[in-house]
Amino acid sequence: MTVDHYARAGQRWAGGAEIVYAPLAEHLIATSPHPLAGRTVLDAGAGTGAASAALARCGARPVATDLSRDMLKHHPASRRQCAVADICALPLATGSVDDAVAAFVLNHLPDAAVGLAELIRVSRPHGAVLASVFSNASRSAARDIVDAVAGEAGWRAPDWYDHFKATSARQLGTASAMADAADAAGLAEVVVDERPVDVGVTEPEQLVDYRFGQAHFVSWLDQIGPERAAEIRNEAIAAIRPTMEPYRPTVVFLAALTSSSRPSEPA
Repeated sequence: MTVDHYARAGQRWAGGAEIVYAPLAEHLIATSPHPLAGRTVLDAGAGTGAASAALARCGARPVATDLSRDMLKHHPASRRQCAVADICALPLATGSVDDAVAAFVLNHLPDAAVGLAELIRVSRPHGAVLASVFSNASRSAARDIVDAVAGEAGWRAPDWYDHFKATSARQLGTASAMADAADAAGLAEVVVDERPVDVGVTEPEQLVDYRFGQAHFVSWLDQIGPERAAEIRNEAIAAIRPTMEPYRPTVVFLAALTSSSRPSEPA
């Protein structure tokens, strides 16, 4: 199994990173080509449950999987069915769910095509496959200042995060790349949209908590302790307050349908 880089990140993610990921999940679910109410929908790479909660709110029955047990412990009410699992080898039978959602997980895979193929395999014919990744063009000066303040205080990005940003994070980060991947996977009625999204983050406190709620800050924040972490949070807030603009990350959204037939499975 792949190393779980999100171990111990669940609490901070649920209280911080979800400030952005929860509204982004709502935007992703809204791209579905058909209503999801009453349908069983896989939330692959579910994290602390932003997409599962959005699915539950629209009347779907989410089935959540994530590589990180710690992430899956949060928000159990919105995902009563969940399992620790790798998106590249899902413990689900072929055609066992109606639809599949992958919010910000395909961009973590060395080969996104493998994960996309699994989403298609476990979904029934004519099921929706919805996915999102950050655009390669997404920029935020305020976010970069937050990272710089942390760096001045001693934070260094983990090796795994640097490798992720330099490799897999970029493979689907354009509309054309996402569309090509969907076409190669055999998806139908493919719609890809690359656009900035208003996530409601207008205050510096929100942006700092979002950033420090992400997994690549966890070990460092644990090491420096809560008092020092609070000091650095205040420093970051003060640094971005004079120039803070609404945070609007640019996201690539995929909405498509599985085909009406499936290729023969190997004997």
